[in-house]
Amino acid sequence: MSARSTPQVSRKILLFTVVGLLVLVVYLCYFVGALNIADVINQTNLFIYASAFIAFLLNVLFSALTWRDLLNNLNVKIKIRRALLFTFAGMFIDATVPDPGWSGDLSRAYMLAKTSDLDTGRIVASVVGQKIISLVITVFDLILGLALLSLNFTLPGIVLVFIVIVSFLSAFSLFIVCYLSAKPKATRRILDWLIHIACFVRRGHWNPQGFRAKAEEMLNQYHAGIRTLGSNLRALIRPVMFALIGWGFELSVTFLAFASIGYPVPVDKVLIVYALTGSLQVIGVAFVGFTEIIMSGSYTVLGIPAAVGLYATLLSRIVTLWFKLVVAYVAFQWAGVKILLDKKPLPAK
Repeated sequence: MSARSTPQVSRKILLFTVVGLLVLVVYLCYFVGALNIADVINQTNLFIYASAFIAFLLNVLFSALTWRDLLNNLNVKIKIRRALLFTFAGMFIDATVPDPGWSGDLSRAYMLAKTSDLDTGRIVASVVGQKIISLVITVFDLILGLALLSLNFTLPGIVLVFIVIVSFLSAFSLFIVCYLSAKPKATRRILDWLIHIACFVRRGHWNPQGFRAKAEEMLNQYHAGIRTLGSNLRALIRPVMFALIGWGFELSVTFLAFASIGYPVPVDKVLIVYALTGSLQVIGVAFVGFTEIIMSGSYTVLGIPAAVGLYATLLSRIVTLWFKLVVAYVAFQWAGVKILLDKKPLPAK
């Protein structure tokens, strides 16, 4: 979070951006055709498209509300502006670090713990709880989209296999997270493995006792927090509702992108493509260029004209990637400044 880390992040963004954009340009020129795209651009309704940016900001707001409510259930009180700041900052990390979708969640947990005197384990329990809710929604989205498509569309075999594989990986990710959260012994075994690996790498130059004590204390707090969240299902109603509303706003970005070019897209096709790209992000393979190709290619397979599908994809990604990167980068910098300026823990709010 120091100022010295900023150039490293910038180089990483530049590398992934250049490579991804090169791949996207090749795909655009050789598989779609720039002239077809130019025809579609002329039909764009900027007023409708502008509402997609508002929908995205509302999605982030409800994501922050979901997190804040989960924290409240764990007796961790923070103001919505702080939850919103760290949610945006976490999104920046998520968009720039290629990993299985955890860097943003863990980084906002770290930032909140760094600027408060709250239990780190309970904070981590809140972000994992939100991740579980998100994974459940993604799996439900995949099942619903696949069911609707099977009623209205005959999928090619290879596409069906791809959807089934992604669905399995999403469900497996959900199972692993729930299993590790419910089984303290499993997380302690993983901790033991990590310590053994670290001792082997450091070859006696590291004393693991202090690290083990702090890690076990945090794991105890984490599992206690997960048990607290799971023991009061009624208290989960509001955060789940906030998560569903946020999911609706995020989904509406795609509908608004298609609506802005005057193409009414069926809900089942949007559901399945949205769930596929969301699942790819969960398993850590959603990066610039690849995501756009998967999205636009999926629309083409589902019967949407290639030029329309690609342009709608680019419009939605301008909102959900480039606009997000700009706003989230500002939040990331402000969160870093906030951590550096906090000479002592802030009181819980």
